[in-house]
Amino acid sequence: MRVFKKISTPFMKANATHAIIVVNAADPQINTMKAFRQACIDYKLRFVVVVNKIDKVKNPKETIKEIEESLDDFGIDGISATVGTNMDVIYGRLKTWKGGRIIILGVFNSGKTSLINYVCKTKYKVGDIPGTTLEFTETKYNDNTFLIDSVGQLIDITKPMMVSIDFSDCSNGFEKVNKVFDEEILGLVETKESVKTDIYTVVKVVKQALSKGNKIIVIGAGASALVAKEIAGQGTECGLPIMVFTNDGADIQPVTFSKGLGEQEGGISKYISNVINSGDVVVGVSASGGTGFVYDTLKRGKEKKAITISITENADTPLGHVSLYILKSNAKPEGPSSSKIQTAHLVIGHTLILVLADEMGVTADESVGYMLPDVLENKKMGIK
Repeated sequence: MRVFKKISTPFMKANATHAIIVVNAADPQINTMKAFRQACIDYKLRFVVVVNKIDKVKNPKETIKEIEESLDDFGIDGISATVGTNMDVIYGRLKTWKGGRIIILGVFNSGKTSLINYVCKTKYKVGDIPGTTLEFTETKYNDNTFLIDSVGQLIDITKPMMVSIDFSDCSNGFEKVNKVFDEEILGLVETKESVKTDIYTVVKVVKQALSKGNKIIVIGAGASALVAKEIAGQGTECGLPIMVFTNDGADIQPVTFSKGLGEQEGGISKYISNVINSGDVVVGVSASGGTGFVYDTLKRGKEKKAITISITENADTPLGHVSLYILKSNAKPEGPSSSKIQTAHLVIGHTLILVLADEMGVTADESVGYMLPDVLENKKMGIK
C-alpha cells in the first residue's frame, strides 16, 4: 500500500560510513537536500553530492549551476543512473573511498535505487510513485564495499515530536507556538518565490477555459481533500462553475483523513472522469504527487483533452507527469505530517481563485449574492 511509505527506520541503524546524496535535477527540493547534507555532517559521514536525471532537463549545465549556488557547494557532478551518463563519477568515488558502507540519500524519485541497479547490476523495483522503496536495502558492490538504499523521507526520531515541526530548540509552550507560526510563514515565503509566476499563467489559462463555457473540477484525498474543498468553496463564493470530488465517505471520514483509505481505488477516478469534458480544467491536489485516484483522474482528463493542473510539493511524480501545468509548493523539509505543505497549498488555491475571480470582474456585491442560499418552492414534508 502506498500509504506505508510513512515509516521511521532510524538513519543510524544503517551504520553507514559514507554517503552519496542524490539530487533530482527535475525537482531539486533544495531545502531537503540541505537537511540531508547536515545529517551527514552531524553523523560525521564523508559524503558527495551528485545531480541525477540530467537527461530529464533541457539545460543540464545551467541546472547544475543553480543547484550548486543554492547549496553553496561547487564541483557537483551531473549523472543519469537510467541511461548511464557520467556514471564514472560514481565508480571513481567508490574507488577513492576504498570500501565501506555507503548509504544513498535523496528524496522520493531522485533515482537512488536506479543508481544502485546500474552500479551493482541488480534489478530492484523502481517506479515514479513516491515510496517504491520502503526499507533500507543493502547490496554488495565488492568484497569490502556495500551500497545501502534508503527511504526518501528524512525524519530525525531523536528529536521530540518530529512529526511536522521540530520543537527540540524550544524551552516552553509559547516558544513552540511561535515556532509553528514561523515555520508556516517560512514555507509560504519559499513557496511564493517558486510558484507566483506559474499561478498567474494558470489564471489566464483557466479564465480562457471558463470563457468558453467549461468548468473547474478539483480533486484530493486526505488532508489534500480539505484543500480541494476549500478551493471549491472559495470558487463557489466567487460564482465560478466549480465541482469537487474526494475519497471521503460519510461513515469513514476520520480513517480517510489519517490513513488515506481509497487512495488507490480506480473506481473513484472512473466515476469522477464521467463529468470531465474536453476543455474543462481538472485540478489535482496531492502533497506527494502519488495519490492513486488523483493522478489517474488527471490522466483520464488529459485523454479527454481537459486542461490538467496539479498542486503538489513533488513535481517528478505520476501527478506531475500528467499535468499540463504544475503549481509546486516549496515548504519542505517536514516530517511525515505535512502541515506546512497543506498551508502552502491552501494559499496557492486561494491565490488562484481570488486572482481569477478579480480578473473575470467578479464584484463584492455579486460575491455576496453567490453566498446566499437558493430557495426553491417546495411541498411541505409529508404532504403528497
